[in-house]
Amino acid sequence: MATARRTIGLSACIVLAAIYAWFAARSFQAARLASSLDVPSLERALALEPRDAAYQNLLCRYLLFDKQDADAALPRCTRATELNPYQSAYWLNLALAYYSTGAQQQQERAIRKAVAVDPMTPDVAWTAANFLLAQGKTQEALREFSVAMRGDPNTVQPAIELCWRTLHDPNAIQAALPPDPAAYLKFVRLLTANHQWDAAQQAWSAMMQLNQPVDYRYALFYVDELLQRHQAARAKEAWEQVVSRSVGLSRYRRGDGLVVDGSFEQPILNAGFDWHYSPQPGSVVSIEPDAAHTGNQSLLIAYNGTGGDAGIVQYVPVKPDTQYTLSAWVKSGHLDAANGTAISVSDAYDDKRLGKTPETLDTTPWHRVDTVFRTGPQTDLVAVRITRDPGETHINGRLWIDDISLRQAPALPGTQVH
Repeated sequence: MATARRTIGLSACIVLAAIYAWFAARSFQAARLASSLDVPSLERALALEPRDAAYQNLLCRYLLFDKQDADAALPRCTRATELNPYQSAYWLNLALAYYSTGAQQQQERAIRKAVAVDPMTPDVAWTAANFLLAQGKTQEALREFSVAMRGDPNTVQPAIELCWRTLHDPNAIQAALPPDPAAYLKFVRLLTANHQWDAAQQAWSAMMQLNQPVDYRYALFYVDELLQRHQAARAKEAWEQVVSRSVGLSRYRRGDGLVVDGSFEQPILNAGFDWHYSPQPGSVVSIEPDAAHTGNQSLLIAYNGTGGDAGIVQYVPVKPDTQYTLSAWVKSGHLDAANGTAISVSDAYDDKRLGKTPETLDTTPWHRVDTVFRTGPQTDLVAVRITRDPGETHINGRLWIDDISLRQAPALPGTQVH
């Protein structure tokens, strides 16, 4: 009796093992066939595993993308969603099949299914947003674009550009932005490029209200745009906002004067209210670490040619009809020319010369040069430059400059008011 039971048990185990081996063999064979990614192999894989949603989806995608046969793909896509309705990718493939066959209502239903299954996945939201935007369902599209942008920063730029081309509605687009200054800066840049100045100012203000750190490398373009538009007061405000919210820019705060980094201790930003430099023929500008009046560095200009402007300038906000003193410490080495170099200040917008320090020539130790000037009744921004006038004569030698300062002050004894 016991022997019979053991025999029956062993037989049952053998049968179960055989059944398992048969199913395993079918699964292995189906997987091997599916890996071939051609229609006959995928169909044979499905014949072995007809209830495998992944194989149905593979055949659906192959027919859609490789064969461009949406009609043949549609039943496979449909079957994949029937077998596994919890995969958003299957619903999106089905939506694409419906789109290719012109079934708009079914496409919308499939996309909404994908969103319901995966409401916070950026890829799903991006696809849904594009479809809804094309259908004119603006609010729903913006809601999905918002999900996409929050989940994937790489979608911010294309989403903003697409929404702008389609909607031209700054308020609606701004409302969809994630609470990230980087996204707002992309939007501000787009608005300024399209001359939407009021909307850009609104977006900039909203970004500042986030009270988050701002990367000055991507923000200072806005200060430069405002300067170009003769909006010195707004540019100054924007500069101060970026300085206060950027750790990397905190070293560029103005000290007791109006010039930023007049001692050239920091890298030149070439933007905003720091120094701007564009190379000019006849001179080479560099930072000199081995010679300074104070601190560790100075500005060195090596001359060998002709030219009136060394190419370095800083824009400084000022008050109209107000007296200022511009000063600096300079030294020279074998600076040979018919006329020397000076530090000049002019109205940044009409280029009217307001003041100029005495010229420097020959070889001189560190010494202070200054000038007192009065701004015009409309002057709110001046440009500080290193110049020669006239610049047509030849000049050779070196000039070091340090501790440039611009202060509102009465005239100093022995200086000339221009």
